[in-house]
Amino acid sequence: MEVHVRHRDELGRERLVSPRALYGAPVEEWPVLHEQRPYKGRRSKVRQYWSSTTKRSFVCRSLEHRDAAMVLDRDPGIAYLSASSLQLEWSDGERTGVVDPAFLARTVGGQRRLYLYAWGGREPDEQGTAVAQTAGQEAGWQVRTARVPEGLLRRNLSLVSHFRHDENADEEAKPVLLQAFARPRPLCEGADCLALPRSLCWYLLWTGELATNWDLPLIPTSLVWAAGEST
Repeated sequence: MEVHVRHRDELGRERLVSPRALYGAPVEEWPVLHEQRPYKGRRSKVRQYWSSTTKRSFVCRSLEHRDAAMVLDRDPGIAYLSASSLQLEWSDGERTGVVDPAFLARTVGGQRRLYLYAWGGREPDEQGTAVAQTAGQEAGWQVRTARVPEGLLRRNLSLVSHFRHDENADEEAKPVLLQAFARPRPLCEGADCLALPRSLCWYLLWTGELATNWDLPLIPTSLVWAAGEST
């Protein structure tokens, strides 16, 4: 099987190269190959997603795609996240095809990752996975699967994601608030007793500095505690 990568370089020029030619290249920072645009009859809605990791927006193909981005955006091990900026084109004898990754990322350790997407909860097809693995081996990319959270976890993460923006952060007040949650207490109580905005609590739930039981509905009276504290 032969695999090539179609992408746009830093100047926006379209290229078709071998994966090996992209070894070490910052592909996650390059312009997207194909812009996602709404059109009449499109089955999924195009959605903008603002990443708290990179402090910039990228376009998602659907609501599910956005929610998969939300999970990666919250991962403290990821230093850079973007929608995929490339396309994998493969041929095997008379058979040909295209694989569109869901996301590209760079970890805090500098490792680049290509994420396939489990559409509708289904695993990526074997052919697409094989193509991605072949490209990854040559380019030095890890290949992972981006998944959409289910049930209450999806609802709860979506709720706290509304507070992921920097305007809800407060580095001076954060240590005081975390101290207030040294033991589990209702989210609203911890903020109100210090006359601090509840939005800071929600923001710290997003960053993972506050913890809760994600398998229960998240409401203002939910028990919350500082991450790492004994419950």
